[in-house]
Amino acid sequence: MRIVFFLPQLYNKGGLERTLAEKTKYLMDKGHSVLLVTFEHKGDFAYPISFGVQVADMDCHVYRLYDLPFCKRIGGFLRLKRLFRHRLSAIFQQFKPDVIVMTIPYTENFLCDLVKVAQGIPLVVECHLAYGPHYHANGQLEKLMRWFYNPFAALRKADLFLTLTEGDRRSWQQLGMPNIRVLPNPLTTDIGKFEVNSEALKEPERILFVGRLDEQKRLDRLIDAFALIAARYPAWHIDVYGNGKLRDNLQNQVDSNNLQGRVCFKGVAMNMKEIYLSSQFLVLSSDYEGFGLVIIEAMACGIPVVSTDCPYGPSEIIEDGKTGLLAKMDVQDLADKMEWMITHEDERKAMGDRAHQAVARYRKEVVMPEWEKAYLSVIGKSK
Repeated sequence: MRIVFFLPQLYNKGGLERTLAEKTKYLMDKGHSVLLVTFEHKGDFAYPISFGVQVADMDCHVYRLYDLPFCKRIGGFLRLKRLFRHRLSAIFQQFKPDVIVMTIPYTENFLCDLVKVAQGIPLVVECHLAYGPHYHANGQLEKLMRWFYNPFAALRKADLFLTLTEGDRRSWQQLGMPNIRVLPNPLTTDIGKFEVNSEALKEPERILFVGRLDEQKRLDRLIDAFALIAARYPAWHIDVYGNGKLRDNLQNQVDSNNLQGRVCFKGVAMNMKEIYLSSQFLVLSSDYEGFGLVIIEAMACGIPVVSTDCPYGPSEIIEDGKTGLLAKMDVQDLADKMEWMITHEDERKAMGDRAHQAVARYRKEVVMPEWEKAYLSVIGKSK
């Protein structure tokens, strides 16, 4: 199989980029040819790309247009789409793919153009972000652009539509998307039972947050929740791993709540396995998730998760009260669930053990073959 993956970039450290690095390695090891096509990549790869995987960037940076006045933005958008079709056609003629996999979100601007260029080549669409919160257009300009390039009509032409959760599948099905299947992300870290049970690795009173510092992850909610209970547990602290545009705003929030030294921004780390293993529990405070890769990574390391019960991933991964805790999407309930974890040490450890066992269903040897079968299933069946 000759397979093309189409996505915006490979420099961000996110769940999509990480699982794609693992997925392409698996497919290469199985003897398939893999080409990663991006349209606005810059800098280094966020995660190592396996030897033999080809990479091509088309240098079509659509988001640069948002800095231009409205009229120039429309003209620039049309020129960019013509350039995109020309370059993508050349790439396909040279590589001759058997199947194209397009990841969403953030590729919708070029979706219709991709469908036109890829006529006769089976198309698989992978949705890596919850439909409901992400795809509602806000503002007249966004609504106009949605009408102009009508991504939903093009999406319905996909030969296979893959979502990471059952909740997301139901949302897309209501839009009339055909041939929808649910396939979860694979666990990218293999943790042994000995490591999980090693108390020597644990750092006392450490709470962990892992994710981008942006609006979706709602770290502001976590800071406010911790502020409600921090005075009662002066030894406990939160270590935040991730970067993002809200870094300065969040630091100001920490300062205004007198939580200096209690909420610490650590940036991006490469030794996340050791960081998970050394923590007591992880908190996810998001408004929505496509899946929640950090949840299964934490659970694999034997630490339970407190997560908002947001669309769509957490409730399908965490068994509330057994392998973690699900909180309402408000500050007080999140604070209450965090306090329960702090004050119930024995139950917390037992919950972590059950979490480690529960994520076996996401191991690479279980999930990766299903993704491979999905890609192979559409060859020769293009609409």
